[in-house]
Amino acid sequence: MKTTSFRALVLSTATVLLVGCNQNNPPPGAEPATAVPVPVPGPAVAVPAPGAPGPAGAEGAPGAPGAPGAPAPPPAP
Repeated sequence: MKTTSFRALVLSTATVLLVGCNQNNPPPGAEPATAVPVPVPGPAVAVPAPGAPGPAGAEGAPGAPGAPGAPAPPPAP
């Protein structure tokens, strides 16, 4: 019984709070709100289809010794 009364009290308190704090309804006699401009999308821009890949670039210089991509050192004897 105590739980039911507590739930009813919490529910009624939450209802009063939500109704009292409702900001969607303007007070009576207030001036109408100004309209908010809605952005309109511009004309669609056509995206061109990708073309064929170009030729490969020139081979780069080898890196410093020990750097990634550098030639491996000669094997130890």
